Amino acid sequence: MLKSKFALFVLGGLLGVAAGAGGMLIAFPFLFLPPIANDAAPRPVDTAAPAMITFKLDETTPGRDPVHWANGSGAIIRTAQGAVLRLNGDFEAGPGPNFWIYLNTRTVGEEKDFNADAGRVRLAPIKSFKGAQNFMLPEGIDPAKFHTVTIWCESFGAYIGSGVLKKS
Repeated sequence: MLKSKFALFVLGGLLGVAAGAGGMLIAFPFLFLPPIANDAAPRPVDTAAPAMITFKLDETTPGRDPVHWANGSGAIIRTAQGAVLRLNGDFEAGPGPNFWIYLNTRTVGEEKDFNADAGRVRLAPIKSFKGAQNFMLPEGIDPAKFHTVTIWCESFGAYIGSGVLKKS
């Protein structure tokens, strides 16, 4: 009898720790939001035509829902140091853990599209859920070979948002 009560106590404790850890993983980005990003716009090589490629995150894609979403616009700008992907000051995303920016070789509007793109390139984690942010593209990456910018949750394999790249 005492052994079974002890086993239930230990099992309850383990389940409580697991539930608490899982809850914090989900709650952490909501409780401890990073400050709004305010990166200065990169200085383009050609000031007459600063943006090589622009994009606007699509607010109508089927992969969006009230928890998984991102809005805003951006550009890929050629600078003296290389190409920079910029999320403009109008960028905003619903909080979550471990959001990354990807360049995709195909249209992405939900998880199945993202997972089907074997040519995607992982760029960097977002710095904040709101505000202007700059990300250097790795050397050798030609932005003209990509079709879409995607925000992706690495922790849960969830689509957050995407925008089609448009050459200016």
